[in-house]
Amino acid sequence: MAPLGLKVAYAPAGIAVAMAFTSLPFVVRSLKPVIEDLDPAEEEAALSLGAGEAQTFWRVLVPALQPALATGCAMAFARALSEYGAIIFIAGNVPLKTEVTTLLTYIRLEEFDYAGAAALATALLGLSFFTLFVVNALQLWRRRREARG
Repeated sequence: MAPLGLKVAYAPAGIAVAMAFTSLPFVVRSLKPVIEDLDPAEEEAALSLGAGEAQTFWRVLVPALQPALATGCAMAFARALSEYGAIIFIAGNVPLKTEVTTLLTYIRLEEFDYAGAAALATALLGLSFFTLFVVNALQLWRRRREARG
């Protein structure tokens, strides 16, 4: 990417790429079974009724994929919060620029500050659980709302 003038190593863009690369499988795993179970007849019906491909995509496919996409994105976010392997190489821990919590946890462990490392790890774990709880609560709310109406 450097020949193109894009700085990835030791830059926030590199952190985003590393997080996406390591977390994207969670989104794919969530979407794959839903895509496999989609009925092609719904798409064909929309197209035969005069809808274009873009309109069919946005009005037929996206609503069917929204719950799985939300779940996959939440799991990817929760995973990205605690990513360590890819981040340790790409972030560089530049103060106030590429510092991430997993690197700070590692530094605390290297300094034998086990209480500080445990506090950071607990905060990451709590945020991950909270993210997954919110997504599950939203999906439960949506299911109940759809069952009523």
